[in-house]
Amino acid sequence: MKKFFAFLSIAAIVVAACTKPNSGNSDTPGGNTLPSAAGINPVVKVEGNVVTFSLPEGTTGLIPIWYTNESGDFVFAGNGSPFTKTFFDGGTFKVRMYVSNSAGQSVDYSEAEFTVEVAKEWNGYNYNSEFNIWKKAEDTGMEDSYTYYNPGWAAEKNLAFTINPYKLTLADACSDRWQAQLHLVPKTDIALSSEKHYDFSCLITLNKKAGVTVKLTENGDDENFLFLSLDDMEEGTTIYYQKDITGIDAPKVKLVFDFGYCEAGTEVEISRITLKDHANDDGTVAPDKVEPEPEPEPEPETGDEVDPSFVFDVNGEANLWKAAIGNEKFFYYHCTGGWNGTDTETTEVPFLAKNGNSYVVSYAEATTDQWQNQLFMFPNAGSYIPLDAEKKYALRFSVSANNATHVFFKIAKFAPADTEPAKHEGETIWEWGRKSIEANTETTVTSKVITGAACDNINLIFDFGGNPANTEITIKDICLQEYNK
Repeated sequence: MKKFFAFLSIAAIVVAACTKPNSGNSDTPGGNTLPSAAGINPVVKVEGNVVTFSLPEGTTGLIPIWYTNESGDFVFAGNGSPFTKTFFDGGTFKVRMYVSNSAGQSVDYSEAEFTVEVAKEWNGYNYNSEFNIWKKAEDTGMEDSYTYYNPGWAAEKNLAFTINPYKLTLADACSDRWQAQLHLVPKTDIALSSEKHYDFSCLITLNKKAGVTVKLTENGDDENFLFLSLDDMEEGTTIYYQKDITGIDAPKVKLVFDFGYCEAGTEVEISRITLKDHANDDGTVAPDKVEPEPEPEPEPETGDEVDPSFVFDVNGEANLWKAAIGNEKFFYYHCTGGWNGTDTETTEVPFLAKNGNSYVVSYAEATTDQWQNQLFMFPNAGSYIPLDAEKKYALRFSVSANNATHVFFKIAKFAPADTEPAKHEGETIWEWGRKSIEANTETTVTSKVITGAACDNINLIFDFGGNPANTEITIKDICLQEYNK
């Protein structure tokens, strides 16, 4: 898929090189006089790590323009009196104040020095540390960075952004992962080694809550990544970090952010990106990462349980699924990385082996998310399995895998052929949901008693998304029959 990207550099106020003060005597073509900052001393107030800059009391007719050297060089910080800035690292810093009026900005400036104590609260690793290998590369230029923006998978759109801090506005809501991507690519390559461990942090500020993906990956191989996570982030600033991560061998990397689960009008700012060798002490102590408790398995659905004495006659004529064996049709959406699957309807699946009422699917590559390995099985024309609302039914099958993994299952009504994509997914009849299964352990799935279901055909829907690499899953002994208890 060809991608088109939009790029904007920061439109900061341009400052002339420092020369001798003009003493206020430089005239513009209109005859107005440029102001001078000579003799105007900035007022600096430090409260913890929050610093406020102001003009001296009684100064009128001038707008101050502030530059600070927290990152080493003097960079534009903001304008106005007062102007407040948060400093994340302790130390002694300077502020440069230019002044402006209707004629323009002064050529000269005034300076003031101030000290900020080390922040008591942890705000990420030290961005300005000599050990920040990301910043060293970032300082050489980020012009190769780009975006991919496709809200709702409807059409690609331009997405403008600024550089360091990285700011963008998502005008349209996005409904799926990878619909709002920002790829940050330093001009100078950053090489990583599997013999090292790494620390990473950045600040992510949102005006609305969003589902945010952060991925540090080899530039050129999206499957070779240092870390990949998807987190729900609230409005405000989140300190995103990874601590003591085992390295990867990569000659160059890029940093990918995705805001594919966002509301319309979401504003994003990313700053203070820090990547360092874990062995190097930058003066910060990161809290230990707390892994969230696994979500409990869904509670059983309401409905009558199948009587334990009910006999599932898998190989007998009572098994309605027997009509489909040998005349099945399949729909699959199988990803080999990210969301690159295609909607495919077929009678033969390349990674599926059939042997009577046994179906073995093999996945060489790992996937990260639910729905990346969808497999639908339904009787083909001439072997449809209709259900009668006046009758009761029960369903059972067995599933096993060579690796611990997740399995989602539901039985649905077969939908007409004009559905898009052609997976024929109609109304749900019964859902098992997404469950964890242990390696090399056979799990028997039994439905509740199915009542009131009327359809011309059925559709068995599986998903194995989030599977480990080299996973082989066996589905066997599918049995659907009338329930006569």
